[in-house]
Amino acid sequence: MFTLLGQRQGNLIEQMDAEDADCKHLEQTYADFYALNRLISQWNRVYAKYIRPHAKEIQRQGNIFKVCDIGCGGGDIAFLLFKWLKKDGIKAHIIGIDIDNRAIAWAKANRIVSAETAQVNKKKSVGLFFECISTSELIHRNHKVDLVINNHVLHHIPFEKINPFLTECAALGTRVICNDLERSSLAYSLFSLCFPLRYRSSFIYQDGRISLKKSFRKKELEELSSIGWRVQRLFPFRLLLMYEAKS
Repeated sequence: MFTLLGQRQGNLIEQMDAEDADCKHLEQTYADFYALNRLISQWNRVYAKYIRPHAKEIQRQGNIFKVCDIGCGGGDIAFLLFKWLKKDGIKAHIIGIDIDNRAIAWAKANRIVSAETAQVNKKKSVGLFFECISTSELIHRNHKVDLVINNHVLHHIPFEKINPFLTECAALGTRVICNDLERSSLAYSLFSLCFPLRYRSSFIYQDGRISLKKSFRKKELEELSSIGWRVQRLFPFRLLLMYEAKS
């Protein structure tokens, strides 16, 4: 069961990304992400340390806190973040975007969305919105937010396109938090032992193992990212790649 993950295997493709992916398994994967990401992604800690203080400062300035979740999938992280901000009394406009229309259609049908029309250009509205759109298209609209986030997106991107993607993230938001897996043989073994039965009706078990093989180590991300970005470990087996624009 123990597998050495010395070399990153960036050429592998997750089953859920296939155009002919089984619809029932794909929809169950989106549904299962809600529980799985709450368990392993540590966004509650990221929220408490990095997001909530930033959001409160924006609110003190009399502004709505604007967030863009890139590669939002089924919308679970955007949904959780909106709930946490609302609980803390912070008004927020959160847009989850993804270039996979299957994910956006599922998010719109299964996550609570504001009754207002879900259009990105309604910057002053408070609510949770989803749209099938690319980062390039958002930049073309001159869209700007206070925070850009993404979860398990970096390892999906072809190596040569990661720096352009990070540049687009920085163009959209004054702060960026990329939360991803840290490649680890121990993490791979633990995942393989703990999750084979729980997620049999979705792609999570097989794709999770592929994701761990595709993910980065801290030094690799540090060498890859440009000036202004910093990499921080987050226990257990996670990396945060963060950016803050100079004021």
